[in-house]
Amino acid sequence: MSSQNITAAPVLQEPSSVWTSREGIVVPLDLPELRIVRQEVQEDGSIEVEVIGINERACCPYCARICTKVHDTRLRRKRDRSLRDHAVVLLLHKRRFKCFGCRRSFTEPDQTCGRYRRTTVRLRQQIGQQAISQPIAHVAKALEVGPRFVQACLEMVAEPELAERGLSVQESESLPTPRYLGIDEYAGRKGHRYDTILCDLEGRKVLEVSAGRKKEEVVSLLERLDKCEEVEAVSMDMSSPFREAVQLCLPQARIVADHFHVIQHVGKALGKVIGRCAKKEPGKQALEGHRHLFLRNQENLSASEEESRATLAARFPEIAAAWQLKEALRSCYATASATTASAGLDEWITSVKADGPAEMRKALSALRNWRREILAFFDFLPTRLSNGFVEGKNNRTKALMRQGYGYRNRQHLRLRILLQVA
Repeated sequence: MSSQNITAAPVLQEPSSVWTSREGIVVPLDLPELRIVRQEVQEDGSIEVEVIGINERACCPYCARICTKVHDTRLRRKRDRSLRDHAVVLLLHKRRFKCFGCRRSFTEPDQTCGRYRRTTVRLRQQIGQQAISQPIAHVAKALEVGPRFVQACLEMVAEPELAERGLSVQESESLPTPRYLGIDEYAGRKGHRYDTILCDLEGRKVLEVSAGRKKEEVVSLLERLDKCEEVEAVSMDMSSPFREAVQLCLPQARIVADHFHVIQHVGKALGKVIGRCAKKEPGKQALEGHRHLFLRNQENLSASEEESRATLAARFPEIAAAWQLKEALRSCYATASATTASAGLDEWITSVKADGPAEMRKALSALRNWRREILAFFDFLPTRLSNGFVEGKNNRTKALMRQGYGYRNRQHLRLRILLQVA
């Protein structure tokens, strides 16, 4: 198909930022600073729109004199965002003005694209918005651009959005300080690379994602808080490096052991008891396909499932004892208060020592080491300070990594996590 001129004469009689399609439908170009000269549909389906600036004068950048003398005009190709499935190319007439005051020439400013840019600002913003929700490689392939260009567009879009929250595209800047912090880790590459995520639990937003999870790396992260003394509490799992870093940088903050991780720790011990019983007969056949009856919460079991669980509990008293202890700890978290929590925890520990299987007794060492932090949870009732929001962000991060088949560029992953909606 040969080139087809789609200019509509009535539209081009006056300076306009509107052009017409082949079917004669008026489509806004939405670039009021430009005037359309002509438009053509090319053989490959792309649309060329020849444009020129509407201003007939420009301010000299050297002497600030208003200039009207056009020295010369040069044609530049600029890529614009697509119109449906049609690529749009702007053929921009860039004028050079001659100043009669200082006798120097200069190029008129380009508000549509920016200096030395081959794409329009709105196209770069569109690419950056797509990169927030899609992997860079996917966006680059779909729009036929380079991955580095997509990364630059993402940072351009991210910078003003993060600035509104007091954050920065760069990791070296200071961080706003909330009352309640949540801190956790996630595996960028399991067994090889771990990153630490820091969240504002009260504002429900991510503050930073930094490389590493060791004490020194977490200390460097916490030192970036602009008002460390304003942190009242930090929620975390039972991680010694995290606790040591918080004690060093935020000595006034209460450390709260996340109740989900405490119960999960006991649940893992219960899983080991079930696994030991399932290795030999009769547990090998009886427990096959029924382990979930003991690992799930009691209130989540149906009547038939509860009946099956009770039957298996009668056959395996060690599993029944471990399950009852796990449920007793959950009940303690649900009913205890700041005044009764200490006695309730001591009573539960005594029960484990007396009736618990070896795996459950072994799990007590971590609870003894974290006793103060576990009891601190009850001092923040009814707020129930926990790492639930942070864990949700970690799950979302894992989904992002699966979507992108892993991330080699951790800066891109960091920006996507920071820009996620709470």
